Amino acid sequence: MLALSRHLSFHARGDAAFVWHGLTGDVSEMSRDVLALLLAFDPPCEEADVVKAPPAGLTREQIEDFVPILRSRRFLVSVGTAGKNVDELAPLLNGVPRIPRAAVYERALPKITLYGRDGKPLELDAVTAALFDRCDGERTLGQVLGDKGPQALPGLLRLARADVAALKILAKPASQGGVQLNPAAESTMPYPELPDARAYAAGGPAPASAHEDAASFAALFQGPHPALRGKCFAEALAAALVQRGAFREVRGRAPSAVELEVAGRGFGAALKAALPTEVRFTALDPLARTAGTVRADARLLPLKAESVDLIVASEIATLLGSAKEGDRIVNRGALELLREAARALAPGGILYLSDFGDPKTDPIATSSGFSIRFSDLQTEATRLGLGARVLPISETISIDTNVQALSTTRASWPGLQALFGEHGLKLERRAWLRTEIEKLCEGKLDLANVHGLQYAPLSERTMGLLTRQFWTLIATKPARTLH
Repeated sequence: MLALSRHLSFHARGDAAFVWHGLTGDVSEMSRDVLALLLAFDPPCEEADVVKAPPAGLTREQIEDFVPILRSRRFLVSVGTAGKNVDELAPLLNGVPRIPRAAVYERALPKITLYGRDGKPLELDAVTAALFDRCDGERTLGQVLGDKGPQALPGLLRLARADVAALKILAKPASQGGVQLNPAAESTMPYPELPDARAYAAGGPAPASAHEDAASFAALFQGPHPALRGKCFAEALAAALVQRGAFREVRGRAPSAVELEVAGRGFGAALKAALPTEVRFTALDPLARTAGTVRADARLLPLKAESVDLIVASEIATLLGSAKEGDRIVNRGALELLREAARALAPGGILYLSDFGDPKTDPIATSSGFSIRFSDLQTEATRLGLGARVLPISETISIDTNVQALSTTRASWPGLQALFGEHGLKLERRAWLRTEIEKLCEGKLDLANVHGLQYAPLSERTMGLLTRQFWTLIATKPARTLH
């Protein structure tokens, strides 16, 4: 007879469920029907009984394939002869505890203070702190525990739960490939816990994530930034567009620009200030929900034909809607925007569209919709008679991508903010360079005691976002020629 482990938490993002094992720190992504299969063993029952009445969408063969996997991940455990779950702790003693790189804590022995995804400090007691400090990915859990006895184990394993994610149990030492054997060895949990996993498995909505506001790449460069030669994102973009010919064909009238503004991001005001002063600027809200902007629909922009010299759509395309057509997802809203822009652009006018996506990869689900397949936009722009190029966003605005930037996960960010705040330091949400962090902390925080600060070249990752996953389409309407 099998039963659900007593140490699981359930999380979700869209149609993907995530199950976190609170003892091992293991995490697995699964569809709703597989989650329903897992929950079918609560209360405990025989696998054969579940096969007779399988959850909707699963075949008998699939159940026979999935159940052994769920058992191997310890999400399902055997029920003993006394009708109770088997001891889930004993098998872990030969496992190798290791602290993931993204775990956020300050180490000033004998004191260790952890900061979880909610940003609240968790000061470890002296025994747990000493044990935690020994979790180097080489000693077994039994060796780490030593003579402290089983009574010390719950306090240590508490740190493997999703809200802290400061401990992972490897099958082998890290030096023997234990990290590579465990796909979840470095994972954190950025998605909220499901209040009712059964309701979600039956088709209920996923809870809203507290970290979804981190999805804007441009927002990480709102202020002047060294990687942009002291410019902010809007200033760098305005300069790049002017260099690429924006307003070059304007004759006998004031140049005009339109920015599609979403829900108070504030990018429109920064762009207006960065453009040449003679440019007539209008902000449109494609979702019709931002006070102070003109109500607009991306599929029917309130613009006269050939009346605008520049249209900027910065990270709004994923919000405009996508739908399945045949066997693939199509970014319908972005394509409609492109058609409207082709109509509204004056000869020589430019459409700039940037967002999360890829030139060729099919759209994938995100917290704000589906990613953009830029080759589809380029093909449509060409069909509409526009000259179109697809470029990495780093190339478009000339970001220095070789510098080392903070690459922390979104789930770790609140913990880092709280840790810095304890020392009177304000860690704003931006693309922090390593040199900036070091200067900020001089004389106030010894970074040698801080765990969870990870850096990578700006070309790879910053603040949980992969720079290489943000692209731009620059489409230009041909200028009129004189005969």
